[in-house]
Amino acid sequence: MMLILVPILIVALYFNGRKHNAIASNPVFTKTVVSKVYSIGHTPRIDYYFNAESVQYRGSYAVNGLAVGDSIGVVYQKDNPENNMTVFEYYDGPSYSLVAIFVLAAIVLAICRWRKINRKYNDRCPELDCSGKCMIYRTDKEYIFVTIYYVNMSYPIKFLPIDCDNGTFENTLMEIFHASLHGKYVELKNAELIKAMKQRSWRQLYQHSTCVLLKHDSHTLEILPTRKATDGKGLDWDYDRAISFELDTASWKNIITSTRKLLNNNEADR
Repeated sequence: MMLILVPILIVALYFNGRKHNAIASNPVFTKTVVSKVYSIGHTPRIDYYFNAESVQYRGSYAVNGLAVGDSIGVVYQKDNPENNMTVFEYYDGPSYSLVAIFVLAAIVLAICRWRKINRKYNDRCPELDCSGKCMIYRTDKEYIFVTIYYVNMSYPIKFLPIDCDNGTFENTLMEIFHASLHGKYVELKNAELIKAMKQRSWRQLYQHSTCVLLKHDSHTLEILPTRKATDGKGLDWDYDRAISFELDTASWKNIITSTRKLLNNNEADR
C-alpha cells in the first residue's frame, strides 16, 4: 500500500509545486468569503468563489477553523485565474515534508519486510542451546534427516526432495536438532532403522548416497562429511573436508549452502 500511495503523493506534490510556481510568476491578489465548509473523510475543507475579468472562478482549500462568510485572501495566476489558491497556501509554499514522511515510512516497511524474508539467510545464526546432532543422507531422490541422541540414531526421521528450497531444508534441520535435545529416544535395531529410512539395506544406502554429520554446541557448529570406505563396505569420516562455524558470527545461509554442497560432492560415485 505504501508503494502505491507514495508515488501518488509525489505526483500530487509535483503538480502542486508547478501550480504554485505558475501563480508566483504573475500573481494577482484579491479577497472573497468562504462559501462552503465541508469534510472529505476526516479532512475539513472550504470552497470559495471570486471574480476576475467579470468571470466567476472557484477554489477550495483544506483548512479547519473557518466558517461560511469568513473573509479570506486569494491569489491567482493573472493569465489563468483557474489556477488559484488561498494566501495561506501561497505564503506557505509547496511542502514536501509529508512526502518525506511517507517515503521514510515506505523505506522502513520495505526493510522490515526484507529482513523478515531474508532473516534466516543473511543474519546471524539462531541461538542453539546445549549440544545437538543430526545425520543427513542424500540419495538420488531425496534428503534423509535422522535424529541423533548422543551417539544413537532414532526417530524422528524426515524426508525432503532434492529440489527443496533452503528455507524448508533449514526448518527440517532445526526440527531434528530440537528433537535430539528434547525428543524421546526410541531404541531401534539397525534393521528397524534402515526400514524406517525407507531403504533396502545399509549397504545399498552407503553405495548410493552421500552423508554428513552436523553437530553443535552453544558456540560452534561443525559439518563432518563422509567418504566411501577403503574396503568398499561402508563410509568413513572425511576430516579433511570438515567445516566449522562460529555461531556468534556465522551466516546461516553459508551453513545451509555448505551442508548441501558437501552432500552434492562425490555425486558421480553414487
